[in-house]
Amino acid sequence: MRSSLFHVCLTRLLLFSFLAGCGHHQNGPATGGTPDQYQHIDWSMLTPPKWDAMALLKGIELNKLQDSDPKAVEALKSIRESWVNAPVVDEMNGKGVNLIGYVAPLDGDLEHVKEFLLVPYFGACIHTPPPPSNQIIHVHLMTPMSMMGWDAGVSVSGILEINHSDTALGTAGYQMSADIVKQFKDTVD
Repeated sequence: MRSSLFHVCLTRLLLFSFLAGCGHHQNGPATGGTPDQYQHIDWSMLTPPKWDAMALLKGIELNKLQDSDPKAVEALKSIRESWVNAPVVDEMNGKGVNLIGYVAPLDGDLEHVKEFLLVPYFGACIHTPPPPSNQIIHVHLMTPMSMMGWDAGVSVSGILEINHSDTALGTAGYQMSADIVKQFKDTVD
């Protein structure tokens, strides 16, 4: 009988792989303080084009492994290490960007959030293992804000910096001091 932990992790890996493959790369800097001055990017732009998050799983028959199998344990350990040290895109450093994602709050109180991890899919870092560090942005807010009921997603704009930071929820490969944070439903008109 297969244990669920390995398959939950595998499902999350496959979800990340699908999400990272979506979208396209855009070019061109944008800076400033109004929403139209930020370059809208998708999550795939934060991952180097030739980096394959799933490369370590090639050749492993995952459907035949159980949690207690040493091959499963070693595969998950290798993936975690690779994802914590995932390469970033140097050209993104210092760019004014806008990105839509989900909040994994680092503050204990959702009514006074001053920093959070921005992640590509709902539940990342909280209900599931964290995605690769190049798919996590550590966001800092100048003024705390309430994020009660913001589980539908957020649009965040600011200057993106390459800076690894280890948090209780995961390792971020990027950092941003947010200039604009909006609920995602507020950005769709």
